[in-house]
Amino acid sequence: MNGAKEIIVVSPDQYKDLARRLTHEISKVPGCNGAFWSIKQFEDNEFQLGGNRYVIFIGNSDENAITKDFLSVISDVKNQSGACCGFDGTKAVVFGEGKLDQIEYLKDVLSESEANAARTKTLGASMATTILVSLPISWALLGSSGVFAYKFIVLRKKKEKELRKEQTKVALNLFLTNDFDKWIGIEE
Repeated sequence: MNGAKEIIVVSPDQYKDLARRLTHEISKVPGCNGAFWSIKQFEDNEFQLGGNRYVIFIGNSDENAITKDFLSVISDVKNQSGACCGFDGTKAVVFGEGKLDQIEYLKDVLSESEANAARTKTLGASMATTILVSLPISWALLGSSGVFAYKFIVLRKKKEKELRKEQTKVALNLFLTNDFDKWIGIEE
């Protein structure tokens, strides 16, 4: 490994596709190695983490118990229409809130982030663009018309879960575009 930064992505099962694509993109960055770990793998190996190992926790505190532990430590978590991300030291969190009233504004946040990624030539912005092409935001699933017309809690919970996943993708895009390079110390 010889001085390479290891970046571990810790994710619950529902985000493992996103986590795997992210670690693949991270592994393309010179001087970085990416690894995907389940929550259990992280808990079993946490004591072995050294100074050059960075960790991204994907999923909110209900989806990823470790996120809950670090939310009190990471004081600057940015929330843009339910797409939340932040970092402190070698730990970062990326998650969606899943509040249905945030749908309307989420598209604007993503559009602004994509425009910023196009203007910003950082490694993180490049990874964000690649990941979103392979895992596009599913606006059709989240279509705002009729969202509030659901009368059954089960349907509402399903819609919140779908929104949370899409917000998590947007949050990852924001984190990669705006914070990744600074977080691992390669900011220009």
